[in-house]
Amino acid sequence: MAARPRYRPWFRKPRAGRSIPAMRRGRGLVLSALLGVGLALLVIAALDNALRPMVTTLAQAKTENVVTGIINDAVMETLSAEAVAYQDLVTLERDSSGQVTLLSTNSAKLNALRTQILQTVLEKVDALNGEDLGIPLGSITGLATASDWGPDLPVQVLATATPTAEFRNVFTSEGINQTLHQVMLDVQVKITLLIPGGKTDTQVNAEVCVAETLLLGQVPDTYLELPAAGS
Repeated sequence: MAARPRYRPWFRKPRAGRSIPAMRRGRGLVLSALLGVGLALLVIAALDNALRPMVTTLAQAKTENVVTGIINDAVMETLSAEAVAYQDLVTLERDSSGQVTLLSTNSAKLNALRTQILQTVLEKVDALNGEDLGIPLGSITGLATASDWGPDLPVQVLATATPTAEFRNVFTSEGINQTLHQVMLDVQVKITLLIPGGKTDTQVNAEVCVAETLLLGQVPDTYLELPAAGS
């Protein structure tokens, strides 16, 4: 009985029903698919790099609007609840002719007011955690008419640092021998946001008038300063 011929190791017989050209076409399709996926990823990366700054700016602007509203509400609520008036915070001393000679502030009252306002701000901003502050997709086009179009891009508050605030005096001339005195509260809130593609940190700065009055006559050259933060 004759022995069966042996195939050489380097020779492979194509499988039945599958020719070498068909195998090459299959490999070509795989390579084309991989190339298409690679190009798609490059396009996505390019779009992400181009749009991320705009999305970040829009997210920060949206957050600033929301938090500024919270700060204004917190100040108004606190002033209303405490029934605070200008004379509760500022004392004016006048001479015999009615001219203001000294302007002093009630540091204890101002510090207590600041603490209460900041506590309210912190509670309300913390309540935003997990809430979607989405921005419409059409707003990234820069077109005013398309600013409300399309689905919302998700924007969420992840964390909030303890807000800080400082009082300051503002004197504004309101006419002949008249000066508007305002006690302003400058509030800063640092927030971490989750936006499409990652996280971003932002700080919201807001100034709110706590009390004001119109002073008649010359404003004194010296007056007692407002309390600093934490004093």
